[in-house]
Amino acid sequence: MENSQTGLTGEFYTLAQLVQRGYVATLTLGNTKGVDILVANSLLSQLFKVEVKTTDQRTRTEALFADEPCHSWAMSQKHETIQDPNLFYCFVALNGVKELPKFFIVPSIYVSIYVREQHAYWVRTRKTPPADTKMRRFRIRASDPLGFSENWDVFSGQTIQENHKTLTESWGKQEPK
Repeated sequence: MENSQTGLTGEFYTLAQLVQRGYVATLTLGNTKGVDILVANSLLSQLFKVEVKTTDQRTRTEALFADEPCHSWAMSQKHETIQDPNLFYCFVALNGVKELPKFFIVPSIYVSIYVREQHAYWVRTRKTPPADTKMRRFRIRASDPLGFSENWDVFSGQTIQENHKTLTESWGKQEPK
């Protein structure tokens, strides 16, 4: 599947999940920069923005970042600075056509910190300074220890968990091996 089709697949799956859960949601059809879906919660009179990131790759272990397999999505340098309390990322892991994907809903503040810190850690671990790149990665461990999976309640006004606001990854707190 081409990258554009992979992205659209994730957006439509996400939209379907939101509507099935009773939210008023619409695709922006590329007309809103950095936002794929708008979600309205009429009970809260609140509008949420969702940026969907989709992968069709299987989990894999990257020893530098985790001791277990991780889902991984491509990001860019711009994601290091995007912190909006009404913006959430829906990371979609496709599982083929016969199985529903996995959905991970993550606040933009956590994504911003993670993307910035994991890239800085990656740079520090290189024996020779790497060429500057705008490419970044966002990873979620297959065991999902922070509970981002199926985190749809954030659109109901649920308070964001403290561990979803700050970086808790062990590699962010220790020197490289």
